[in-house]
Amino acid sequence: MAEAKNWALFLDIDGTLLDLAAKPDLVVVPAELPGVLAALTAHLGGALALISGRTLSDIDWLFPGGGDAAGSHGAEWRRAGMVKASAAVGPELHALAAGAETLPGILVERKPLAVALHYRDAPQLAAQVRGLAHNAVAAAPVALRVLEGKSVIEVVPANADKGAAISRFMTCPPFAGRCPVFIGDDVTDESGFSAVNRLGGRSIHVGGNIDSVASRKIASPTAVRRWLAGVERKLRGHAHGQS
Repeated sequence: MAEAKNWALFLDIDGTLLDLAAKPDLVVVPAELPGVLAALTAHLGGALALISGRTLSDIDWLFPGGGDAAGSHGAEWRRAGMVKASAAVGPELHALAAGAETLPGILVERKPLAVALHYRDAPQLAAQVRGLAHNAVAAAPVALRVLEGKSVIEVVPANADKGAAISRFMTCPPFAGRCPVFIGDDVTDESGFSAVNRLGGRSIHVGGNIDSVASRKIASPTAVRRWLAGVERKLRGHAHGQS
């Protein structure tokens, strides 16, 4: 574990750090987790970033402090407090949201840069929701794309990509020159796994036996949290051993 001191750690949130909930605002942040993440950030010289489909404001609601993060699947990117973002959504996505809101059981999550359509409570409408999303992309005057996750279909800017966000972090201090490690659980994390693999890092998929380019697997968010706490303890011991 001594090599962990040279990691650049990238962490998805929902389904990775946190257990999934019926609705995005019902997730629970375990009391000890923020402290573990803060300690890991310190041990790694700041080379830790959250990489999520959530907006940056939503990330900050869960994990206050304005740390390094990529939100909206990479359409928002923050390093050292400086934020860069794609253009806000246009009328075509507002129309998509309005249309999906007429479907029973579909939870529409309006974001500054995207629209997410959650169909966990109405799985029989998945194909209809998917069709609405692809129609919105086809009609849009700007480049958009459809991302599918666990019981959610999201329309995002075409340049929204977790892999690109991680690669961008890896060009900046304190991430540059380190070994990237990315932990995620969903198909939307595959671009991040691919980027980390290209950079010679460690890609870790959370959950069941699905096809993934990740090189390693871990069972659950509970196991992720336990593993992160173990890494933190060992890094703390390594630091004390050098002092």
